Amino acid sequence: MILTSPTESNIEMWLNQEMIAKNGGAFRPADDKWRTDLTCRSANVAEAKCAVQEAARPWLVAALAYYAKVKSARTLNKMTGILRQCAASGLNVLDEADAIAIRNKLRKGQFSILRVFLKEWREDYLLAVCPSEQVVTILYELTSKNIRGPCPVESMNPRVGPFTVLETQSLFDWANDAYTNGRISLERLVYIRLLIATGARKRQIQQLVFGDITNTVDGPTLWMPKAKQKGFEYRNSFQSFKLATDLYQLLLSYQNLTFQCLQSERPGVDWVMALSHVPLFRAKGKSSGRCVIIDDRDLRRLEVGPQEKFHKQDRTMSALLEGLEKDAAFPVSERTGEKIHLASHRFRHTLGTDMSRMGYGAHAIASALCHKSIASVGRYIKTSPEMSKRIDDKMKTQMALVVNAFQGRLVEGADNAINGLYPNKTIRGQTDAIATCGASGGCHLDAPVACYTCSKFQPWIEGAHEEVLKHLQLRQQRAIEAAGQNSDAAISFDRSILAVIQVINQINDKKRQSKGVSDE
Repeated sequence: MILTSPTESNIEMWLNQEMIAKNGGAFRPADDKWRTDLTCRSANVAEAKCAVQEAARPWLVAALAYYAKVKSARTLNKMTGILRQCAASGLNVLDEADAIAIRNKLRKGQFSILRVFLKEWREDYLLAVCPSEQVVTILYELTSKNIRGPCPVESMNPRVGPFTVLETQSLFDWANDAYTNGRISLERLVYIRLLIATGARKRQIQQLVFGDITNTVDGPTLWMPKAKQKGFEYRNSFQSFKLATDLYQLLLSYQNLTFQCLQSERPGVDWVMALSHVPLFRAKGKSSGRCVIIDDRDLRRLEVGPQEKFHKQDRTMSALLEGLEKDAAFPVSERTGEKIHLASHRFRHTLGTDMSRMGYGAHAIASALCHKSIASVGRYIKTSPEMSKRIDDKMKTQMALVVNAFQGRLVEGADNAINGLYPNKTIRGQTDAIATCGASGGCHLDAPVACYTCSKFQPWIEGAHEEVLKHLQLRQQRAIEAAGQNSDAAISFDRSILAVIQVINQINDKKRQSKGVSDE
């Protein structure tokens, strides 16, 4: 017999029934943990229910079960997390005497979520045990305590706020170089490049499949699933992003490699038919081997359409950015002198400030960021002039000591360099040869401007690097005269100039050391 609603006489039986959550996952309320969405972590109900006295716990679980039927798994996780915080502090969310302590314990957003839940429990769920009217009234009369601190965008917080133009360039260059030299995976490179290009939420990128990569009459386009706001469930609404040609080619290469691996490792599926439904970021199971997608009996469903269960989970998506700063060449922030703090939401803040700097209006920025209104866009417009300032010439000499823009290695000359025997690998300045390229393949970048920030660059100690520096400074000055002090064209030279200064400094240090030894 299926019980439609809990009563005092059947509450235990009702909690032991299997139910279906909003995301389609099955759960049993009596269980300690609910996994209502395979792409996110389980909701810890066992600890959450300790936020009320023991007699009321079955009814709190029943209220959470109703909540799970209308809220996403991530919202449910937030709710159980808030209840666990209260329980850990010995607070009873049904006791009006604890109301102020609860307000002081929770962040502004958490406090709002909790009181909405308690109000719905009382007014909508019609359970025998529920919050009193006094508790709900008191919680709504209390002003939320905002302990989050200043806005990370407006305060230009160097850990959680937007990246500067130079920081973004540094991350872009580092990611490409790290992948080329085998220090990060192609999957991680694709994730970082998508964050830089789109500023999308992690949840949006998590839902991408290869069929979202298209080449229309308007050029390469990525169809990004919308997320977070009401009505935007799993892949039911999209926004388009224009893709740069190099990113489009990278995504196609990633798709082709994935296709080959799928055919090799999971031959029981028609991958020609299924490929467009395969997630870009896939659940891969617990194996640490070459597994390209989790081994599951439902894999053939991908021949018909995308399946949420095959996307990476939240935790493994977050792991794509973890540990990258341990790389010796990971870029340093010119603001802090420390390695750049990498977090996915920072790219979102950066997109807003960059769009404002490029002259886009409030409505365009709100649309790109999938905001419902322009209410919060003003912070990007206010902040963008400060975040996009070109580095002052007087600061560059000192900054070159901090920012590791030069990633190559100094050599005495061609005889000491990798590829030194090949004339076509010699790099020339304005008049003379100055370095050797250590890369095995060809390169079509702007030499020697792009070379100084490349890990394969091998500048000669006796090279005319001061001549290159003067040439770069002249080109930057022309860009300033043409487009303004803080234009993209002017700013684009900052990192290369810092790298050249760093090379000159290292050469001078070596020469001083050599002179000191010879003097002895």
